[in-house]
Amino acid sequence: MDKKAKAFTIDSELLDKALLIGTISAIFGARFSYIISYPSAFKGDISSIFSLNTALLDPAGGFVIGFISVFLLVSRQKIEFWNFLDSLTPFLGVFIPAYFLSRFASGSGFGLATNLPWGIYLWGTTRHPVQLYLTFLSLIPLAIILLYAPAKKLPSGSTFLIFTIFTSSYILFIAAFQVPNSLIAGFRFEQIASWIIILISLILLNSRMRTPALKDHYETQG
Repeated sequence: MDKKAKAFTIDSELLDKALLIGTISAIFGARFSYIISYPSAFKGDISSIFSLNTALLDPAGGFVIGFISVFLLVSRQKIEFWNFLDSLTPFLGVFIPAYFLSRFASGSGFGLATNLPWGIYLWGTTRHPVQLYLTFLSLIPLAIILLYAPAKKLPSGSTFLIFTIFTSSYILFIAAFQVPNSLIAGFRFEQIASWIIILISLILLNSRMRTPALKDHYETQG
Protein backbone atom coordinates (compact mmCIF):
# COMPACT_ATOMS: atom_id res chain seq x y z
CA MET A 1 0.00 0.00 0.00
CA ASP A 2 2.88 2.34 0.83
CA LYS A 3 4.49 1.68 -2.55
CA LYS A 4 1.25 2.46 -4.38
CA ALA A 5 0.43 5.57 -2.32
CA LYS A 6 2.46 7.83 -4.61
CA ALA A 7 0.29 6.81 -7.55
CA PHE A 8 -2.67 8.34 -5.72
CA THR A 9 -0.67 11.38 -4.48
CA ILE A 10 -1.23 10.30 -0.87
CA ASP A 11 1.40 10.39 1.88
CA SER A 12 2.15 6.78 2.87
CA GLU A 13 2.72 7.81 6.49
CA LEU A 14 -0.80 9.18 6.63
CA LEU A 15 -2.17 5.88 5.34
CA ASP A 16 -0.28 3.96 8.02
CA LYS A 17 -1.56 6.37 10.67
CA ALA A 18 -5.14 6.06 9.41
CA LEU A 19 -5.03 2.26 9.48
CA LEU A 20 -3.52 2.23 12.96
CA ILE A 21 -6.09 4.66 14.35
CA GLY A 22 -8.92 2.89 12.54
CA THR A 23 -7.87 -0.52 13.86
CA ILE A 24 -7.47 0.63 17.47
CA SER A 25 -10.74 2.58 17.34
CA ALA A 26 -12.55 -0.41 15.86
CA ILE A 27 -11.31 -2.76 18.61
CA PHE A 28 -12.22 -0.43 21.46
CA GLY A 29 -15.44 0.53 19.68
CA ALA A 30 -16.44 -3.10 19.25
CA ARG A 31 -15.99 -3.74 22.98
CA PHE A 32 -17.81 -0.51 23.95
CA SER A 33 -20.70 -1.34 21.59
CA TYR A 34 -20.97 -4.83 23.10
CA ILE A 35 -21.02 -3.39 26.62
CA ILE A 36 -23.84 -1.01 25.65
CA SER A 37 -25.78 -3.80 23.95
CA TYR A 38 -25.27 -6.52 26.59
CA PRO A 39 -24.46 -4.87 29.94
CA SER A 40 -25.64 -7.95 31.82
CA ALA A 41 -22.67 -9.92 30.43
CA PHE A 42 -20.33 -7.88 32.65
CA LYS A 43 -22.32 -7.90 35.89
CA GLY A 44 -20.42 -9.36 38.83
CA ASP A 45 -17.08 -9.24 37.00
CA ILE A 46 -16.29 -5.72 35.85
CA SER A 47 -12.72 -6.78 34.96
CA SER A 48 -14.13 -8.82 32.04
CA ILE A 49 -14.44 -5.49 30.20
CA PHE A 50 -10.71 -5.88 29.51
CA SER A 51 -10.99 -9.55 28.51
CA LEU A 52 -9.23 -10.72 25.33
CA ASN A 53 -12.26 -12.86 24.49
CA THR A 54 -13.27 -11.88 20.94
CA ALA A 55 -16.81 -13.14 21.59
CA LEU A 56 -17.29 -9.98 23.67
CA LEU A 57 -16.90 -7.74 20.62
CA ASP A 58 -19.58 -6.24 18.39
CA PRO A 59 -18.09 -6.24 14.85
CA ALA A 60 -20.75 -3.93 13.38
CA GLY A 61 -20.31 -1.35 16.12
CA GLY A 62 -16.54 -1.59 15.85
CA PHE A 63 -16.65 -1.05 12.09
CA VAL A 64 -18.83 2.05 12.43
CA ILE A 65 -16.62 3.62 15.11
CA GLY A 66 -13.43 2.73 13.22
CA PHE A 67 -14.83 4.22 10.00
CA ILE A 68 -15.85 7.43 11.78
CA SER A 69 -12.38 7.76 13.32
CA VAL A 70 -10.68 7.39 9.93
CA PHE A 71 -13.15 9.78 8.30
CA LEU A 72 -12.47 12.45 10.93
CA LEU A 73 -8.72 12.02 10.49
CA VAL A 74 -8.96 12.35 6.70
CA SER A 75 -11.24 15.38 7.02
CA ARG A 76 -8.88 17.05 9.47
CA GLN A 77 -5.96 16.51 7.09
CA LYS A 78 -8.09 18.02 4.28
CA ILE A 79 -7.61 15.01 2.02
CA GLU A 80 -10.13 14.23 -0.70
CA PHE A 81 -12.01 11.19 0.67
CA TRP A 82 -12.43 9.40 -2.67
CA ASN A 83 -8.71 9.67 -3.34
CA PHE A 84 -8.08 8.26 0.14
CA LEU A 85 -10.34 5.26 -0.60
CA ASP A 86 -8.41 4.66 -3.83
CA SER A 87 -5.17 4.60 -1.86
CA LEU A 88 -6.62 1.99 0.53
CA THR A 89 -7.50 -0.36 -2.34
CA PRO A 90 -4.04 -2.05 -2.47
CA PHE A 91 -4.34 -2.85 1.24
CA LEU A 92 -7.82 -4.32 0.68
CA GLY A 93 -6.45 -6.29 -2.27
CA VAL A 94 -4.02 -8.06 0.10
CA PHE A 95 -6.32 -8.25 3.12
CA ILE A 96 -9.27 -9.95 1.38
CA PRO A 97 -7.45 -13.09 0.09
CA ALA A 98 -5.73 -13.37 3.50
CA TYR A 99 -9.17 -13.24 5.13
CA PHE A 100 -10.52 -16.01 2.88
CA LEU A 101 -7.46 -18.16 3.62
CA SER A 102 -8.04 -17.69 7.35
CA ARG A 103 -11.60 -18.95 6.90
CA PHE A 104 -10.25 -21.99 5.04
CA ALA A 105 -7.78 -22.66 7.86
CA SER A 106 -10.50 -22.41 10.53
CA GLY A 107 -13.08 -24.37 8.53
CA SER A 108 -15.63 -21.57 8.68
CA GLY A 109 -17.72 -20.42 5.72
CA PHE A 110 -17.72 -23.96 4.34
CA GLY A 111 -19.41 -25.05 1.13
CA LEU A 112 -22.22 -27.38 0.18
CA ALA A 113 -21.72 -31.12 -0.26
CA THR A 114 -20.33 -32.16 -3.65
CA ASN A 115 -19.08 -35.18 -5.61
CA LEU A 116 -16.57 -33.14 -7.61
CA PRO A 117 -12.98 -34.46 -7.50
CA TRP A 118 -11.59 -31.23 -6.00
CA GLY A 119 -13.97 -31.32 -3.05
CA ILE A 120 -12.48 -31.33 0.46
CA TYR A 121 -13.60 -33.45 3.40
CA LEU A 122 -14.92 -31.12 6.08
CA TRP A 123 -17.49 -31.47 8.85
CA GLY A 124 -18.45 -35.03 7.99
CA THR A 125 -18.73 -34.84 4.20
CA THR A 126 -16.97 -33.78 0.98
CA ARG A 127 -17.70 -30.11 0.28
CA HIS A 128 -17.00 -27.32 -2.20
CA PRO A 129 -13.82 -25.52 -1.09
CA VAL A 130 -15.57 -22.16 -1.42
CA GLN A 131 -12.90 -20.45 0.69
CA LEU A 132 -10.31 -21.42 -1.92
CA TYR A 133 -12.63 -20.38 -4.76
CA LEU A 134 -12.86 -16.94 -3.16
CA THR A 135 -9.12 -16.78 -2.48
CA PHE A 136 -8.19 -17.51 -6.10
CA LEU A 137 -10.74 -15.02 -7.46
CA SER A 138 -9.57 -12.33 -5.04
CA LEU A 139 -6.02 -12.67 -6.41
CA ILE A 140 -7.20 -11.32 -9.79
CA PRO A 141 -7.89 -7.74 -8.61
CA LEU A 142 -4.75 -7.91 -6.45
CA ALA A 143 -2.62 -8.73 -9.51
CA ILE A 144 -4.27 -5.90 -11.46
CA ILE A 145 -3.67 -3.45 -8.62
CA LEU A 146 0.01 -4.39 -8.33
CA LEU A 147 0.58 -4.03 -12.07
CA TYR A 148 -1.79 -1.17 -12.73
CA ALA A 149 -1.18 2.53 -12.17
CA PRO A 150 -4.45 4.51 -11.87
CA ALA A 151 -5.49 6.11 -15.14
CA LYS A 152 -5.22 9.87 -14.81
CA LYS A 153 -8.43 10.47 -16.75
CA LEU A 154 -10.54 8.40 -14.38
CA PRO A 155 -12.19 10.26 -11.49
CA SER A 156 -10.97 9.74 -7.95
CA GLY A 157 -12.82 6.88 -6.31
CA SER A 158 -13.09 4.84 -9.50
CA THR A 159 -10.32 2.40 -8.48
CA PHE A 160 -12.02 1.70 -5.16
CA LEU A 161 -15.52 1.43 -6.68
CA ILE A 162 -14.43 -0.87 -9.52
CA PHE A 163 -12.59 -3.05 -7.00
CA THR A 164 -15.73 -3.15 -4.83
CA ILE A 165 -17.95 -4.10 -7.78
CA PHE A 166 -15.61 -6.91 -8.87
CA THR A 167 -15.24 -8.25 -5.32
CA SER A 168 -19.00 -8.22 -4.68
CA SER A 169 -19.63 -9.90 -8.03
CA TYR A 170 -17.53 -13.00 -7.37
CA ILE A 171 -18.87 -13.24 -3.81
CA LEU A 172 -22.38 -13.11 -5.28
CA PHE A 173 -21.56 -16.03 -7.59
CA ILE A 174 -19.62 -18.21 -5.13
CA ALA A 175 -22.25 -17.77 -2.41
CA ALA A 176 -24.43 -20.19 -4.40
CA PHE A 177 -22.00 -22.99 -3.46
CA GLN A 178 -21.76 -22.02 0.20
CA VAL A 179 -23.86 -23.14 3.14
CA PRO A 180 -25.89 -19.98 3.89
CA ASN A 181 -25.35 -18.28 7.23
CA SER A 182 -28.82 -16.81 7.13
CA LEU A 183 -31.77 -16.46 4.78
CA ILE A 184 -34.00 -13.46 4.14
CA ALA A 185 -37.33 -14.37 2.53
CA GLY A 186 -35.66 -17.51 1.17
CA PHE A 187 -32.67 -15.65 -0.29
CA ARG A 188 -29.09 -15.89 0.94
CA PHE A 189 -28.01 -12.88 2.97
CA GLU A 190 -24.57 -12.82 1.27
CA GLN A 191 -26.14 -12.55 -2.18
CA ILE A 192 -28.62 -9.87 -1.15
CA ALA A 193 -25.81 -7.83 0.42
CA SER A 194 -23.65 -8.29 -2.71
CA TRP A 195 -26.45 -7.09 -5.00
CA ILE A 196 -26.99 -4.00 -2.84
CA ILE A 197 -23.27 -3.17 -2.73
CA ILE A 198 -22.95 -3.61 -6.51
CA LEU A 199 -25.96 -1.36 -7.14
CA ILE A 200 -24.72 1.38 -4.80
CA SER A 201 -21.20 1.20 -6.23
CA LEU A 202 -22.50 1.48 -9.81
CA ILE A 203 -24.61 4.50 -8.88
CA LEU A 204 -21.67 6.17 -7.14
CA LEU A 205 -19.31 5.38 -10.03
CA ASN A 206 -21.79 6.85 -12.51
CA SER A 207 -22.15 9.91 -10.30
CA ARG A 208 -18.38 10.37 -10.11
CA MET A 209 -18.12 10.17 -13.90
CA ARG A 210 -20.82 12.82 -14.30
CA THR A 211 -19.51 15.46 -11.91
CA PRO A 212 -19.29 18.92 -13.58
CA ALA A 213 -15.52 19.22 -13.12
CA LEU A 214 -14.92 15.88 -14.77
CA LYS A 215 -17.37 16.64 -17.55
CA ASP A 216 -15.52 19.87 -18.35
CA HIS A 217 -12.22 17.97 -18.29
CA TYR A 218 -13.46 15.38 -20.79
CA GLU A 219 -14.92 18.05 -23.07
CA THR A 220 -11.59 19.93 -23.00
CA GLN A 221 -9.68 16.73 -23.80
CA GLY A 222 -12.13 15.98 -26.60
